[in-house]
Amino acid sequence: MTTNLTGHDGDGREFASPDELWAVEADADGGHNTWYQKAVSYWDQQEPSYNGVLGGFGYTSDLDVRDSRALLLKSMRAQLEAADKGVRTLTALDCGAGVGRVTEQLLRHHFHIVDLLEPSKHLLDTAAKNLSARTVPQPRGKAGDFYCAGLQEHTFEPGRYDAIWIQWCLLYLTDADFVSLFERAARGLKPDGLIFVKENICKEGFVVDKEDSSLTRSNTYMLELFQRAGVQVLYNVKQRNWPKELFEVRMYVLKLRQPQQQVQEKQPQ
Repeated sequence: MTTNLTGHDGDGREFASPDELWAVEADADGGHNTWYQKAVSYWDQQEPSYNGVLGGFGYTSDLDVRDSRALLLKSMRAQLEAADKGVRTLTALDCGAGVGRVTEQLLRHHFHIVDLLEPSKHLLDTAAKNLSARTVPQPRGKAGDFYCAGLQEHTFEPGRYDAIWIQWCLLYLTDADFVSLFERAARGLKPDGLIFVKENICKEGFVVDKEDSSLTRSNTYMLELFQRAGVQVLYNVKQRNWPKELFEVRMYVLKLRQPQQQVQEKQPQ
C-alpha cells in the first residue's frame, strides 16, 4: 500500500497497517479460511429477512434502492435503452445477494436475467423462495442461477454479464482476495460491462468488526485497492440521506482501465 493506513478493532487493538491485520488473522497455512468461515457462520445465524440482512435497519432499504437505481440508470443508459427497444438482453450478477433484496427491488426490474451469489445457504434458499413468487406487475427479469459460494472462490462465466453488482460484501475479503476478485470478475463482463460496488466506508484507515469477521475501509483505502486491481473508477458517489449513526455508504462504478479516464464524483441526477 502506498498510503499509511492504520486501523483498530472493537476491543481497542490497533494495527499499524493492513498487512499486520492479515498476518494476525492468518491460519497456520497462511490462508484465511477461518476468517471467512466466521463471517458465514455469523450470517447463518441471522434472520433471513430484509431487516435481518440490513442489521436491524430494514427501513433503509428504500433509501438504498433509490440511489442505486439513479446511478444504475445514469451509468448504463445506452444498454438499458437498447433493452427497452428489445434489441438487447441484459444479464447481471448479484454478489453477496443475501435474501435477494437487491435483485428483487432493483436488478430484476432492469435486467432480463439476474444470477445470485451468496455463501450463506439459508439466506440463498430464502432468496430463491422470494424470487419465485409471482408479482403484479411482473418485472422485466427473473432469477437465473444461484451460486452458494464466497466472492473469494467464485469463478465467473466468461463474457456473461452486462453488470456485476457487489454490495456490502467486499468488507469480508482480505486485500489479496479483493484484488483477485476484480481480476476474475473482469473476465465475466461483456465488452461494455460495468462493475457496481456499494460499501460501508469509515473516515480513515480501517475498522475491524470481530463479531462478523469484517473490515470497513476508508475511501482512500478502497481507491488504492481498485488501482491495484486494474479497474477504473467512473463514479464515486456518496449515498444520500443515510442515518448518521451508521457508517457512510459509497457507490463506485468500475470498468476495465482505460487511459486518461477521469474519476467523477457526482450525485446521480
